[in-house]
Formats: sequence, C-alpha cells, structure tokens
Amino acid sequence: MKTILVIENDIDTLEMVGLLLADSGFEVIQSVNKTPIRDIMLLNPDLVIIDYLLGDGYGDELCSEIKYNPLTAQIPVILFSASHHLEVLAKKCGADAYIAKPFDISYFEEKVKEMVCH
Repeated sequence: MKTILVIENDIDTLEMVGLLLADSGFEVIQSVNKTPIRDIMLLNPDLVIIDYLLGDGYGDELCSEIKYNPLTAQIPVILFSASHHLEVLAKKCGADAYIAKPFDISYFEEKVKEMVCH
C-alpha cells in the first residue's frame, strides 16, 4: 500500500483530503504542522502533499528541504494552496506538481495517482 503524507493546517481540509485518499486505497499520514525532514526520512512516504501556508511555517520551505536533500529528493511533492502565485512558488521550491484550492476532486485524485504510480 502506498503512503501519502499530507501536511495541512486547516483541520477540515486535512480530514477531507485524508478520507478522499484513504477511499482511494492509500495509507494516509496527516499533520497540521511542518514535519521535520528527519521524520520525513523515517516515514519515507510515496508522496508528500504540503499546504503552502502552515501554522508554523511555509510549505515551500519544507518542499525545498525535501527536494534538495539527497536522502529525500526522490519523494514526489505536491504544493497545495489558494495562493495566487502557486505556480511560481511550486517551481521555486522544486515541487513536482501543484494543486490550487479550491480544487476539483477528480483532478486531485488524478494528480495524486499520477505522482504515486509514475
């Protein structure tokens, strides 16, 4: 079973995304805070979905840490946000993809499967 780490500070969105992914057959690990890179190394998820605006930092900073660390660089990252500059932010931090909020559920599922099953 593929594991997806979802880091999202909005509890309702986190729960909804978690249920959506679990219904699609993924094991979901959820966090409302920026997950330390050492924890991500231990979890070794198949995909990380990070909200841009977190309660304790910014998702693009964590994405950069993941993508520029040789031990985690292979993990696909989706930056997830309502930010108007999401495409630019995603490109700057090395994200493999981005999904703008509000999002279409079918598109979300398709993008996640594309990232995990590449």
